[in-house]
Amino acid sequence: MKKTNLWLTVVFFILQLAVNAQTIKGTYAIQNVKTGINVRIKDANSKNGTPIVAYSPENWKCETWDFKQQDDKTYLLANLFSGKTIQPISSPIPGTTLNEQPIDASSSLQRYEFIPMGKETYLIKLKGTDLYLTPGDDQGETNAPLKLAHKIEGNLQFWTLIEQHPTI
Repeated sequence: MKKTNLWLTVVFFILQLAVNAQTIKGTYAIQNVKTGINVRIKDANSKNGTPIVAYSPENWKCETWDFKQQDDKTYLLANLFSGKTIQPISSPIPGTTLNEQPIDASSSLQRYEFIPMGKETYLIKLKGTDLYLTPGDDQGETNAPLKLAHKIEGNLQFWTLIEQHPTI
């Protein structure tokens, strides 16, 4: 009986490690669980400094992100439309909004940890901080800027990934 319980505990632990160690590969829309909005570069503009905003779900390149794994659960996100990534507009403090910038693989401001919170649901944390990707509006207003914030109760900071392969 004790051996069986020990064996089940070990199997459960290994399964938990496997679930937590999942690698994200491919191109995805990043959709907020509460509001249903996607992460998008505003007005599909590829100019450096363009705000990262909330937008209704579309199968567009400007709403699709290529996940480039940096380490364990950390990714650099390359937008399919602009080829650029998401970065805080200034030093990361609560309330800092995000914009798009050219990819700089050495920049810590462009690395995001995808922390599993359940089946296909994640918290997205700027690596090296305690700040999480958060909609600027909890009702899903179109073009509301996305920001960084401390972890809050509820599912406003929960995101899901929707695989997509847009042509426009």
